[in-house]
Amino acid sequence: MKLVAHASCGAVGAFVFGLCLASTIKRFDGLSLAVTILFAVPVISDWFWTRREVRRLAAGDMANQQATQFLWSYLFFAMLSSGFGIAVMAVILQSADFTRTFGAIVFGVLTCIGIYPLVRDAKRLADTVEPRTIA
Repeated sequence: MKLVAHASCGAVGAFVFGLCLASTIKRFDGLSLAVTILFAVPVISDWFWTRREVRRLAAGDMANQQATQFLWSYLFFAMLSSGFGIAVMAVILQSADFTRTFGAIVFGVLTCIGIYPLVRDAKRLADTVEPRTIA
């Protein structure tokens, strides 16, 4: 479950990155670009750290397949969180009309639904990993 916690932290970072990215797109200046890059670095480094830890745990063919599935779930969860951040910033920066508000709600629901495959794949990975590699 430690991997799920790191994936959740990465998703929060991706949400903040999405907020900053939408702000940078709206008004392009050096400060907003620097802040966007500043928030992108931890998201990318968390992805590589999680990838390294998952690959370290996966020893056999079945565990390797589950590790790849978990990493894809983590990537899509981070992408959904980033999209949710962009949608929320669109509501904040521009008028909160029905279309933008509906888009933010849809991305929020999709992000909440995206937690399930992440936890499911983490459990499948934990079931396929040998007990000696966890300790």
